Amino acid sequence: MLKLSRLLWILLLVGAFVALDNGKAEATTGLASWYGPGLEGQLTASGEPFNPYGFTAAHKTLPLGTQLIVSYAGRSVQVTVNDRGPYAGGRDLDLSQGAAEYLGLTAAGVDWVDYTVVGSSGDSAGSSDDSGGQSYASDQPDTGGGSYVVQSGDTLSGIAAQLGTTVDDLASANGISNPDFVSVGQTIYY
Repeated sequence: MLKLSRLLWILLLVGAFVALDNGKAEATTGLASWYGPGLEGQLTASGEPFNPYGFTAAHKTLPLGTQLIVSYAGRSVQVTVNDRGPYAGGRDLDLSQGAAEYLGLTAAGVDWVDYTVVGSSGDSAGSSDDSGGQSYASDQPDTGGGSYVVQSGDTLSGIAAQLGTTVDDLASANGISNPDFVSVGQTIYY
């Protein structure tokens, strides 16, 4: 009976560990604000010039280059941590103006968001250019072998036409099962 009791306790502990670690990334809820006006071109902590219309964020401790999905009011956007902060009001994130506008956070100014770490990149190759438009890892996107960061209003067919390729090729190369759905901030490789 004692051995059966020990076995039962072991099974309960194993079951508890399995239940607690389901392997899914959990979203963190935190207070977010946004910044941008007057800071364009100033160097961020990552060393790249700040683009207020890019999809970036500042965080106090996450490694630079960390990719986050930030959700607010039913919308989500992928941002890259490229700066440090915020340093006011117990906030967790400072979003670039472009990311905040996409989410609809600019009207509130500061509000609660959910964010999840989805990856990291050791460089800023996919960051937005100074115009706030398309983002390329290569100066000549039509030559192939680069990447494109999806902006608000983009479609996969429009991206394919611009890059001189097909929707099928882009979908296949990027594991996109539904070519009618791409996310702002998503990196498309070609």
